[in-house]
Amino acid sequence: MENRIFKNNESFAYPETISSELEKNFRVMDYPGNSDSSVPSEIPKFRPIQLNKLTKNASKSVSAETNRIKCSSPTKILPKKIFELAEEPEEKKDNSMVEEKTLIEIGFNPNKIDDWDEIEQPIKQNLYGLLKDMIDNYTKTNVQIQIGDATFNCHMMVLQCYSDFFMECSNEAVIQIPPERVTPQAFMMVYDWMLSTEPSVQREGIVELFNAANFLKIKGLVDQCWVCLDDDIRFKEDTAFLLYLDSRNYGLETLQHLMMTRICKFFLTLVASKDFLLLSAKEVCTLLSSNFIGVNCEVEILMSAVRWLNYNWSDRQCHMLDVIKCVRFGLMPPWMLVALGRDIDCEEVHKVIDNPIVKKLIEDGLSYSTTQLCHSNNVESFVAFMERYKLTKPIERQWICDQECVFHHRTDCPNRLYITYKSFLEYLEMIRIKGKDHWKTLHVNQQEGVNFQCCLPKTISASDSQDCTQR
Repeated sequence: MENRIFKNNESFAYPETISSELEKNFRVMDYPGNSDSSVPSEIPKFRPIQLNKLTKNASKSVSAETNRIKCSSPTKILPKKIFELAEEPEEKKDNSMVEEKTLIEIGFNPNKIDDWDEIEQPIKQNLYGLLKDMIDNYTKTNVQIQIGDATFNCHMMVLQCYSDFFMECSNEAVIQIPPERVTPQAFMMVYDWMLSTEPSVQREGIVELFNAANFLKIKGLVDQCWVCLDDDIRFKEDTAFLLYLDSRNYGLETLQHLMMTRICKFFLTLVASKDFLLLSAKEVCTLLSSNFIGVNCEVEILMSAVRWLNYNWSDRQCHMLDVIKCVRFGLMPPWMLVALGRDIDCEEVHKVIDNPIVKKLIEDGLSYSTTQLCHSNNVESFVAFMERYKLTKPIERQWICDQECVFHHRTDCPNRLYITYKSFLEYLEMIRIKGKDHWKTLHVNQQEGVNFQCCLPKTISASDSQDCTQR
């Protein structure tokens, strides 16, 4: 039977074997406008064969993802077979005639050419280089990131490579991010980090960047920032507190606590600054409760608390007990506690000391320090006394030695002075005059008032001069 394909009132015949093959390989669809009644009803009507579309579909099924060229020899580009048409049935041949052969049948091979690989073909541009150029030049961006009034055109693929936050997004054309979690400046740093081959995080903006990386769930950037922030050589003393001021704007409590533990010799310089006066009650309590802050004696902790309270007494007196409870009165010598209770000439100190609860704290401290002094030669009896009355020994501070402090003398020095609030403020003014590096001249001692050079006793001659004895 002869089959026909009709198109635009024209037709051509094709063998029945090809018809069966086409029925196997192509979806049968009616051709619009073809209404020739001469076509038998049992023969389906075909659309024109579109080989270009077939070739594309077949190529998708056989093409593999292109990997970076690592092999020593180039990839050979060869045509792929889409389908093979059934061969025409051989007609009966007349044996009396000479058999005709094509060039292929004779043995010629059009695809076999000697020394073909010796042709110097031009090198194709590298796919990854082209992609990098498109990304770096923001070509054909496919997502907009909106942060407040700022809009950034980006490639979603880049964002999803590093950020779990964006990986969880669908194919949104616009993504809005709250500016209180990620600032526009931080997002620009984040995207620059993604595009850089070897990014180096800098001190400027590191907290802002760290906060953004946490929100966007960029583990690599979070780890890189934390390695810098956790460096106790770069971030200690003054640099630690300055980083603390940055981190509190983002509620990074873990980072804030870490930086607080790194303030030691810098503490009194901090107390001398306005930044100390502007701290919240919670921050002051955290700072004064630290075991790591360095002072000449525990009285300086009390005076620091009085300074903060009196900066705005009307608003801060409600926090007075919380702040004063951070003072470890048991670490003060008995004579100082007795004198403290009698210091009624200074209004700033008196309105703090005059509170009944504070007076009880002073009395408890006096009892502890007196008992410790009485048992100074018998540690075992002192420990037994503490256990009997269920008392807790206050934790020692980091005791420092400042040779410029006029009231810092060893406890057995005849020139020791009682620390007044006025003398403490004068000491802070001296620190401000000395400048930002004064804290670096301080030394940390193992015990308060022990093993540092002090005044010469007036009772001995210069020839027999020696440092004051240990207490």
